[in-house]
Amino acid sequence: MPALNIRFTDEELDRLRAHARAQNRPVTSVVHDLAVSRSERAQHNELVMGASARVMALSEDLLKRLANR
Repeated sequence: MPALNIRFTDEELDRLRAHARAQNRPVTSVVHDLAVSRSERAQHNELVMGASARVMALSEDLLKRLANR
């Protein structure tokens, strides 16, 4: 399995360690889950924004008519 080295400030690592302790989990597991979750959220946001743009393009005439009422 590929690995990744990430540098943190002392304060950042302290916060991550405290977060991991509170969940009774290893820091590596917490960091992995946070990174994957953030990546999935970003991908979801891109899909939603793309779908919104398509809907607006398809609805352009209707939106203009509604705005002029």
